[in-house]
Amino acid sequence: MPPSTDPFGRRRTLLQRAAWLCALLVLVVTGLSAFLRHSSAGLDCTPWPACHARAARAEAARAPPSAAEHTARAVHRAVASSLLLLLAAMAAFAWRRSLRLAAEGRVVLVALGLVLFLAVLGPFTANTRAPAVTLGNLLGGLLLFAACVRLAVPPGAMGEQQRQRLHLWSVVAGLVLLLQIGLGALVSAGYAGLSCPQLSSCRPGADGWAALKLWLPPGEGAGMPEYAAGMGVHLLHRLATLATLTALGMLALSAWQAKRRREAALLMALAALQVELGVTLVLAQLPLAAALAHNLLAALLLGTVAALAARSAPLSPRL
Repeated sequence: MPPSTDPFGRRRTLLQRAAWLCALLVLVVTGLSAFLRHSSAGLDCTPWPACHARAARAEAARAPPSAAEHTARAVHRAVASSLLLLLAAMAAFAWRRSLRLAAEGRVVLVALGLVLFLAVLGPFTANTRAPAVTLGNLLGGLLLFAACVRLAVPPGAMGEQQRQRLHLWSVVAGLVLLLQIGLGALVSAGYAGLSCPQLSSCRPGADGWAALKLWLPPGEGAGMPEYAAGMGVHLLHRLATLATLTALGMLALSAWQAKRRREAALLMALAALQVELGVTLVLAQLPLAAALAHNLLAALLLGTVAALAARSAPLSPRL
C-alpha cells in the first residue's frame, strides 16, 4: 500500500515529526540545566578558583542568583512543561485504539517516564551536593534526548550483515558513551575538574576515589587544583576516553560500510571536537562556555548513536 494511503504510515510520519520537536525541546532543557548547574558551581566566578571551592562546601551560603540564572530557570520550567504536554499528546496519539502504534508508543512511554523522573529529581537538585542527583539529572536528560531521536529516525535500507554489524556497534558505543558521560558527571559533581592539571601528576592515593561515592558530598579542598579525592574519577574519565573513541570509531566504520557516510563523518567530527573541548577545560581551568559546549556535544554524540541504532533496526513492539 502506498504511504499516502496507509493510515499507519501517515500516523507514524506525524509521530516522527513530533519526536524531532521533542528532541529539540530536550536539548534546550538540558542546555539550560547545564547552565544552572555550572553557574551554581561557580564556573567563571571570581576570585578563581577560591570561589569555585567555596561553592563546593555544603555549609557555604549560595550566592544570590544572577539575572541570567533567573531567566534561565523560568525558561527551563516553561520548556519542560511544554515537553511534558507534548509527550502526553504523543502517547495519546500513539495508543489510539483504532490505529495503535505499539512499538512507537512504548518509546513515548519511556520518554514520558524519564520526564516524570526528572521532575521528581528537580527539587533535590538545588538543595543537595550529592553526586547521585547530578548523575541522575544528566543521564536522565540525555537518555530522554536519545529516546526522542530514536523515535524520530526511521530504519534505513542496507544489507543484513551490515545491519547486524551497525546495530551491534551502536549498542556497544551507546553503553560505553553513557559510562563516559556518567564519569564526566561525577567529575563535575565532585568538583574534581581541577584535580589533574597534568596527566603525569594524576596519581590517586588511598583517598583519591572518594568522588565515586554517589551520596558523599565533595570533601575538604574540592574545587581547588590537585584536589586529592577527585583524582581517581578524573583519571578514570580520561582513560575511558580511549575506550569511547575506540567504540565510536568502530561504529563510524560500520556506518561508513553501510553507506551511512554522513552520519559516520558527523560522529567522528563530534568525537574530535569533544576531545578538544575536554583538553580545553583542563588547560583553561573550566571556562563556563567550554563546559556548556562539552554538555551539548555529549548530547549530540548520544543522539547520533541513537540515530544509527534506529537506522540499523526497526522499533520492536517488545521494547
